[in-house]
Amino acid sequence: MNALSVTVLGCSGTYAAAGEACSGYLVQSATTSLWVDCGPGTLANLQEHVDLENLDAIVVSHHHPDHCAELPVVYNAVKYFTECATLKILTTVGVQRVTDSFHPDGDSSDLFEWEIVEDRAVSVVGDIMIRFSRTDHPVETLAMSFTLGDKSIFYTADTGPNWSLSNLGRNPSLVLGEGTLTETTNDLRIPHICCSHLASEASKVEADRLVVTHIPPNSDKSVHLAEAEMAFSGIVDLAATGSTFTV
Repeated sequence: MNALSVTVLGCSGTYAAAGEACSGYLVQSATTSLWVDCGPGTLANLQEHVDLENLDAIVVSHHHPDHCAELPVVYNAVKYFTECATLKILTTVGVQRVTDSFHPDGDSSDLFEWEIVEDRAVSVVGDIMIRFSRTDHPVETLAMSFTLGDKSIFYTADTGPNWSLSNLGRNPSLVLGEGTLTETTNDLRIPHICCSHLASEASKVEADRLVVTHIPPNSDKSVHLAEAEMAFSGIVDLAATGSTFTV
């Protein structure tokens, strides 16, 4: 029986709450491990579940630091203190550019095996197929779906309202989606979506389950949960560091 899981390594939106980490998730099958987004604090939490040597790839949605800032740290860890020869990185050109800027020679490709992906790209790592879709965000940002057999997890990454979850397909087993804002904090100047919008999108694609993530530290999580539950009839959970969801 095929099983696909996502473990939350960090879920604070924009900046980390005290004792927490920014965006990061571990997507796994029985044989494949993918570190998805690597915001500050997530490397420490990753190692509670898998060593860097046992990762099949790192997949990064965009080059805002709350989603990619661990990459230069990972480079030094791989170079000096692990048995990794190289690490495969699937991401945007912006993430590679930012990561390379920390390297003395401006090039991290001696240890990072970069695979630059764009809107509508499809990649396969191990037994997991990954489909990408560019979202509505100020920098190139890629939402992604992870599929194993008849199981799938959709991840919105960061997005504004002018992007549809249906760009990743339909009938996901689980949607892991940003619910940064609420109806009372919704502001068009902030390039994110509110929980009611996320939940409505999850309903439209007929998702089985919704996990809300990327909530700012100063926001009342119960309000985010209540708004999502109003617009989505399936199971709704709030992401919490260390929690695992299996489909």
